[in-house]
Amino acid sequence: MKKLLLGVLIAFLAVSLGGFAAAKGQKQAALAAPTNLKLMIVPNGFKLSWKPAPGASSVAVTGYEIFRADLASGPFTPVAKVDRGVFQYIDTTASREIIYYYKVRAVSEAETSPDSNTVIGER
Repeated sequence: MKKLLLGVLIAFLAVSLGGFAAAKGQKQAALAAPTNLKLMIVPNGFKLSWKPAPGASSVAVTGYEIFRADLASGPFTPVAKVDRGVFQYIDTTASREIIYYYKVRAVSEAETSPDSNTVIGER
């Protein structure tokens, strides 16, 4: 009887620890891009708003980075970073009579998402 119990215990531990090792070795889901980026002209600049990256609550999103360019092809340079849970930004540094292109991406401690859609605006 002792041998049977010992065998069951060893089998249980092997399955449990093997499952733990497999789960530990699994990759965390990759960050998805924020969606539905929109631009609105406001008196002091451009108001950007977006929907959070799908799955952002299950992945450790720490914030969002906003990028701007004056050509559709770039280069895109960082304008600002906002914290997790913030889904809008007003760019008050945009000059008048210049066309700007904007993108947003989600950021975690380990990675960044692909870029959102691109929006365009002129003050």
